[in-house]
Amino acid sequence: MLKGFGGHVGMMDADYRNYLKSAQGEEPPISLGDPRWAETETLARRLIAGAQAEGALRALAQEPQARKRWDLLLLAGLLHQGLGEGTSSLEALEVVCDKLVAAAGRDGVRALLPRFLEPAPVSAAVRFLHFLARSAADEAERIDWLSQAIHIRPRDPELLYELAQALDRTGDADSARSNRILALEIRLELKHPDPVSEELLRLVDEDFPREPQRVARILLRYAALVPWADAEPILDLALPELERRASGRIDWSEVEPVLSRTPPSPEARKLAAAILRVAVAAQPDPDAIVEGSGIRNPAEPIESIRSRVSKILALPPGSDVAHATWGIGRVSGNDGESITLEFPGRPAHRMSLAMAERSLDRLPAEGLRVMAARAPDRLREMVQGRDPRVLVMALRDAGGTATLAQLKPRIEASLAGADWSAWWKEVKERLKGNPALDMSEAYRQVFRLAAEGRGAGEAVLPELNPRAGEGGIGLIRKFLREHPEQEPRLKEHAAAFVARWAAEPGLAPAIRAQALCYTTAWRALPPGRAREILEDLIGAGFSPDDVAQSGQQDVLLDLARDASHEEAFLWRALESRLPRLRDHARARLRIILGDAFGRAIVERLRAAAEGPSLAARLIEHYATHREEPEAPSPSALLLTGLRLLERDAGQAGAAPAVARTIAGSASRFAAGGGDRLIELMQPEGALHRLLEREPLDPEALESVERTVLHWRGSERRLHPVLELLRAIGHSELADTHEARRSAKAQSLLEGKSIVDLETRHTIMSRETYEKLESELKRLRLDLKTTIPASIEKARQLGDLRENAEYEAAKQRQANAAARAQELLSLLERTRLLETIEVDATRVGVGTEVALEPLDPSRGEPIRYWILGEGDHALGPGILSYRAPILRPLLGKTQGAEVLLELPGVGAQPFRIASIRKRLPGDPA
Repeated sequence: MLKGFGGHVGMMDADYRNYLKSAQGEEPPISLGDPRWAETETLARRLIAGAQAEGALRALAQEPQARKRWDLLLLAGLLHQGLGEGTSSLEALEVVCDKLVAAAGRDGVRALLPRFLEPAPVSAAVRFLHFLARSAADEAERIDWLSQAIHIRPRDPELLYELAQALDRTGDADSARSNRILALEIRLELKHPDPVSEELLRLVDEDFPREPQRVARILLRYAALVPWADAEPILDLALPELERRASGRIDWSEVEPVLSRTPPSPEARKLAAAILRVAVAAQPDPDAIVEGSGIRNPAEPIESIRSRVSKILALPPGSDVAHATWGIGRVSGNDGESITLEFPGRPAHRMSLAMAERSLDRLPAEGLRVMAARAPDRLREMVQGRDPRVLVMALRDAGGTATLAQLKPRIEASLAGADWSAWWKEVKERLKGNPALDMSEAYRQVFRLAAEGRGAGEAVLPELNPRAGEGGIGLIRKFLREHPEQEPRLKEHAAAFVARWAAEPGLAPAIRAQALCYTTAWRALPPGRAREILEDLIGAGFSPDDVAQSGQQDVLLDLARDASHEEAFLWRALESRLPRLRDHARARLRIILGDAFGRAIVERLRAAAEGPSLAARLIEHYATHREEPEAPSPSALLLTGLRLLERDAGQAGAAPAVARTIAGSASRFAAGGGDRLIELMQPEGALHRLLEREPLDPEALESVERTVLHWRGSERRLHPVLELLRAIGHSELADTHEARRSAKAQSLLEGKSIVDLETRHTIMSRETYEKLESELKRLRLDLKTTIPASIEKARQLGDLRENAEYEAAKQRQANAAARAQELLSLLERTRLLETIEVDATRVGVGTEVALEPLDPSRGEPIRYWILGEGDHALGPGILSYRAPILRPLLGKTQGAEVLLELPGVGAQPFRIASIRKRLPGDPA
């Protein structure tokens, strides 16, 4: 009895009531074309649209035929789907599809199939796809349906075999063979050998030449599952092909299960021995292994044979071995209990197998250690010829896979004093395309031997961590350097990562900028968003020179075009060490600023303290390119250069963004800007030649005079300025400065205290100064060349977290940088002893003083030679003027009495017996 919607029959939809009433009669044949199908779909849509689906389902549940008739099941499935009840919907529609399959209703199955495939395929879909494939009108349609089914269930041997048959009929023999062999492998994995016996004949006849290793393994797997009587005919038939094509491509573990089924008959043992010979063909002496196994003897138990073969294979005859004391030798015999060895000076040495396994290491026959011992001259030729096979041999020694850090010590021992970095750089270029090597992870410094018969294969994409942007960008850069052709794959894999890193404010600007370049090239961010990120970087003081790759610099300059911060970015590009970048920036600034470009140049020179590196580049450029219309006057260039050499470039109290910009420019200036200015002032320098041609005007000369006479910077930096002034006709200014400096130094030495001298200046001899200056030059050269090379060399060894060479190189860099800064600071405060007017009547630097004890019974006469800081290496008895013991003596005259604190003695009174001037080089 129908209770209708909400429990009232009268409230039930009239059409629905009539629909259910008609279901009391005979069930119509199931078909998509039957009017009942269309009526059911129309009713379901109207009930769902009128929010009556739930009531309709409650009424439908009371119908006796609701779970039997296809039309009522179809209605229930459609209503459940309208309510979002996917599981209940598919349960009803699956029964409908099964009825359609039974009635060969292809059109109905095709109409309902999408519901079983979306949003995710369900297992029932495979059954319906299989039905559509079997009833397909042509092979192309059949292949399409089967391919969809295999995508859902990829290891279904029945589907794979049917697809192979369809592909065979279309002439696609390679794809057919691949699917047919995979079907056989899966059936045997499932231990269902019976259906495959006929296919094995085709496998032997057709597939051995193309897939020898796979075919051999299938045959052995089959033989291990069936009685020997079933396996023997197919193995006997396949033996010639096994011996011809699979020797050395299968191993003992695959043959052993087959041998366990071998009966004790001469014919069976002969066949088993031949199969064992195929398995051990890659060993140095396979015949000795077969003979030593005893497998041909029908009386020998199979278990004894299996045990003996395993023992022989541990150290087979002909294999190379290493002993900690005896070096490298060779196994000449192994009977499973003891072995015979050939070592230099120990021929035919016997050892128990147990002892041999403990004391010997088996070496790869074609490994680096064996080559070094057996053919050192040949190995030396290969090393000198940069032969990539050296790496192949090292990989064999390492087990087939190793990082560069693991390979390096193996190979380096064979280089005979050659530089590893130079050798590796040349060899690495020859590795690409080598069929013996798998270079798919070479960008991570991981190398492998290629699988038998295959090359490197597709490159392995880098594993990226969204929270490790710096390391991720480094991996992407290395990957593209090794595999530029793989950029489309990398883009799909890494685009989301680089977009995140570009926008990550916590990352270093240079890393964000590199990520931004990748996002721009890969279109991983909208152009507007990419420009916002660049403007944020520019506001934080980022310069195009902060990224090393020229292509990335160009991307950033193009992205900055017409942006609000473009001009600031271009001025920073003018600071670049790269002429190409500077030329680009200059040309673009001329377009943007027009006639105002010249005034902007002058303003930048006036504000040199805020952009010292930029100002130095402008001086360098316009001292040479006088033909350019905006070129400032020679006086402006010289005065700006003097201001830069005199003072520090930092500016305390600047706004944070400005301070970051100043700090960046100051660091770039410190990296070489001052040295470039000094070179410009040398006799062959462009500024020197310019000032010789165009003399200073009186106003400029007055400014130069004020700067030089009140110089507050490094005396070392002032020296080339004074030489320049002398060369261009202003010797009197240079002499005036020298006179003032000497007078000031003398007055300090004559005073009672040397506090000012200690804090502001350092005195040393020219010889010591030149020695320290040479050390500084050497350190700077090391910091530019050998130390970065050592760091890069250590980077190539792999993971930096456990890389002792990398840590040592970084520590060496830190120590060298600290020492260089210490020397630079010391030399900039130095006054040369030879330039000071020494007063021979007073104790001071550059004098030798003789002291007599006032009480001869309590002490001996003393003589001190007083020189500058670090001058103690110039001769015996030298003290620095800063030595604490000299404080009571400085400034005293002959005959004065002083109290000296002598080490280990205490205070003792002395009289100054004599004082004489003595400089380095003077006679004692």
